[in-house]
Amino acid sequence: MFSYSFLVYAFLGAVLSGLSLATFAPFVTLRRISYLGEALSHIAFAGIALAVLAGLNLTLTTLIFVMLIAWGITSLAKRHNIQESNTITIFLSLSMALGIILISLSKNYSFDLASYLFGNVLLVTKSEIISLTVLSLVNIAFVCFFYKELFYLTYNHTMAKVYRIKTDMVNLIFMLLLAANIVINVKSAGIILVTAQLILPAVIAFNFVHRLSRAIVISVLVAIISAVIGFYLSFQFNLPTGASIVVFEAILYFLSLLYPAH
Repeated sequence: MFSYSFLVYAFLGAVLSGLSLATFAPFVTLRRISYLGEALSHIAFAGIALAVLAGLNLTLTTLIFVMLIAWGITSLAKRHNIQESNTITIFLSLSMALGIILISLSKNYSFDLASYLFGNVLLVTKSEIISLTVLSLVNIAFVCFFYKELFYLTYNHTMAKVYRIKTDMVNLIFMLLLAANIVINVKSAGIILVTAQLILPAVIAFNFVHRLSRAIVISVLVAIISAVIGFYLSFQFNLPTGASIVVFEAILYFLSLLYPAH
């Protein structure tokens, strides 16, 4: 199976994608902002369209665009006391509309919607493997270093203020890193797999444990195992890799319901 370098890159890309996203999955799930992950994936559409129209680097332009949107969502919700879900919806609608307009202005470009939705892990390059590796290490370091702040931010933001634990800056960094994870993963993984990896590993983990630290570990393990088995199944039966991973994770989720945490 690994006789060709592109298959090795594809396998590493699937595993690293799961690792990077699953590290944040428990926080996204507990904070009930799974909609944000999906929204940022769609918001990336406008960044892609902008890069295509202006002839700029696709990944870098999209990354900057989505990180600015993530910063805007956080700032607007905080300063104007607007519910975060409403702010996300506003930016999502605006970005999608802007993306459609920009794509329509680019007459010489045909947008591949299927690739955007489902990704193509077989096209992962060596540079993207390096990016995913660095991103995964940054995610792990961030969670380890700011675990206390993330814990209070996730469970009791009000109590954090009482104890004067500064969570605002950590929340902003979390949002920016989440945006970076989505943009870097969306090319190879696609929106559907990115969204699934931000939800399914965590909900599976919380069906077994209640402790956040353990849930993070299990979430990562679930994502890696799903990536390995999903990749193997896709290779053996000539199936789409991303879809295979999502289906396997969904099966694990339904099985996990039989063994709820106590």
